[in-house]
Amino acid sequence: MAAALLTATSCIRDLDIQPVDDDVVLPADILTGVEQYEQVLAKCYIGLAVSGSAGENSGDIDGIDNGFGQYIRALFYMQELTTDAAHCVWDDKTVRFLHYMKWTRSDVFVRAMFSRGYYQISMCNELIRQAEASQFKDNEKIQQYIAEAKALRLLSYLHIVDMFGYEHVPFATEETSVGSVGPAPNPELIDWMEDQIDELLQSNRLADIRHAEYGRVDKGFVQMIKAKLNLNAPVYLNLSGAEAAPYYTKAAEACKAIVAAYPALHPNYQELFMADNDRCTDEIIFGVQAKAGETQTWGATQFLIRSSYEEGDAETGNRLGMNSGGWGGVVVTPTFLQKFDRTKDARFIFDGGPNNYPDTMDDPGSFKTAWTAHKFTNMASTGNIYEGATFVETDFPIFRAADAYLMLAECQLRGASNVTESEAKAAWNAVRTRAGLGNVTSYTLDELLDERGRELYWECYRRSDLIRFGKYTGNAYLWTWKGEEYNGTSVADYLKLFPIPDAEFNTNSLLGQNPGY
Repeated sequence: MAAALLTATSCIRDLDIQPVDDDVVLPADILTGVEQYEQVLAKCYIGLAVSGSAGENSGDIDGIDNGFGQYIRALFYMQELTTDAAHCVWDDKTVRFLHYMKWTRSDVFVRAMFSRGYYQISMCNELIRQAEASQFKDNEKIQQYIAEAKALRLLSYLHIVDMFGYEHVPFATEETSVGSVGPAPNPELIDWMEDQIDELLQSNRLADIRHAEYGRVDKGFVQMIKAKLNLNAPVYLNLSGAEAAPYYTKAAEACKAIVAAYPALHPNYQELFMADNDRCTDEIIFGVQAKAGETQTWGATQFLIRSSYEEGDAETGNRLGMNSGGWGGVVVTPTFLQKFDRTKDARFIFDGGPNNYPDTMDDPGSFKTAWTAHKFTNMASTGNIYEGATFVETDFPIFRAADAYLMLAECQLRGASNVTESEAKAAWNAVRTRAGLGNVTSYTLDELLDERGRELYWECYRRSDLIRFGKYTGNAYLWTWKGEEYNGTSVADYLKLFPIPDAEFNTNSLLGQNPGY
């Protein structure tokens, strides 16, 4: 806790660290005023953007690489590399195994996501714990900081539950610590998350939708978590039919709140992923900030942009707003490319390289046998590039209103009682209109899944979507190199969840393991 304190006067942007020996100095000696609690809150935010608070070569977690151990990059590895939307050609540890869906309990990338998620949860727990026990607990700002920390904690728990399940993961709050507890009794964790969501939405401690400073959470952020949790809860809890319908109705309620607050999408899709996307507050609900001179990281949008072009490809690097070499790592399967109308869809922002590489992906170890995505760029909408662009300026949008538009249509198709077909189609058509396409003609769940793929690729939702639509495991949907076969092959259902990493059992013997591992 003490070592995490920032000496910033701004909540997020100043990363000057003053380490404190926590064997000598107690938190009470450091948390002497409201400003010090703001600095701890800054750490809760910046933990989503960087691996450590002292530059690109620092790390908060021992034994985890500072590059792939960054939160958004770890999330991308789990949610995109394991699907049709992305594959990494590097021979880096077990990274190719993610796309092959052949990870194990000892996979370092699985451990990175688990560790990073619980690091964030622990930081938020500690802020809440210390603040609620302090002499400043009734201060209005302190109450706001507690609410923001609770919202950020919910985000990480959402990711943990989605990837690792709720039955065998540690369930820690401000009243406990991660290493001291086992899993929650079923399904207590999900019920607790629902209670936390309701508390935040009903209180006046968190800013209303679109009323927070950019880059800080508000009730729109919480509504998106509510929508995501309830839309996926029938999968988590193995429910269907009448038992699942109330969850879809609650998800639709949250989506309608977002759509009402964001009645029109940002007119230009590409601008949402450019270096000045912090101005796209008409659609981006929450973005993880990237400031090239301050948030130095090898993850997040730095990774997404650099891994999409090769070293020596100066033309592409310049076009992406970068003045130094690419990494040539992440490609897209031809299966996924086939979902687009390449001549009309404004979201088809893919590239075949300087020599127009084929989109066959014949060699899973070569960057030159497949296309990649150039959706994220370090170029500003004005055509300017950040001077000295070793690190990028492009924020990563965690939540966008367009996602809520599509979730609203999905809720209606799945039986939500509080949304009409005309409302759902209008929301879906708004997304398609922005993309340059006509109104939806095939109003089905299968087509909606494809639409979500086209709209949200590389935004860390593809795996969750495929699972929810029944297309992830088995052979209902095959993509290039699924199961390590070129044309794809069936894989076992237990792969819908990742394993609890072996390393975690060394520090917490109370944990259980997910079935199949």
